[in-house]
Amino acid sequence: MKWNIKSFICGMLVMGVISCAGAYATDVWQNINVLPNTIKVVVDGKEVQADNFLYNDTTYLPIRAVSEALGKDVQYDNQTSTATISEKKEDDNMAVTSKYTPPAEYINDSDYIMQKDGVYYALLNFVWDMVQDADCKAEYEHDTKMIKILKDKKEIYSCQAILVEDRSVIPYDQYVEEIEPLLK
Repeated sequence: MKWNIKSFICGMLVMGVISCAGAYATDVWQNINVLPNTIKVVVDGKEVQADNFLYNDTTYLPIRAVSEALGKDVQYDNQTSTATISEKKEDDNMAVTSKYTPPAEYINDSDYIMQKDGVYYALLNFVWDMVQDADCKAEYEHDTKMIKILKDKKEIYSCQAILVEDRSVIPYDQYVEEIEPLLK
């Protein structure tokens, strides 16, 4: 039974990688109708804590969540758009799993970037300074933890910050993909 579950999950992973590779190869987004799934996925007795969805009678889960449940390491190469699942290295417990790596001068700046469990996070000071350099303005609502970016007094972006070690942050990957393009 364990082998069937692992085979099923590995098959889903391969399908997901192939599907993603095709979408990125053409640089064309395609809308699909999916159904949020409420099934519980368990791998070797451990529940996979990730959203999943149903598409064409197949359940899909994030590659990272499944590979971690299997005790595997996953790395993403942005240059080749390749996700690689491999055995975890004993000395590599804190491997960086972010899709994007901040510039070296920011990584060691505790007011700009922080790393927790292998993920880079942009602190609000970083977002403020980058936004200001692009002649925009950033606002933060403490009650709702909403970050708003304004250009010419019009809101061009908003998102909700998360708390990591009692600091309001956004994932650095989110900054690169959603905010940085607006500042060019």
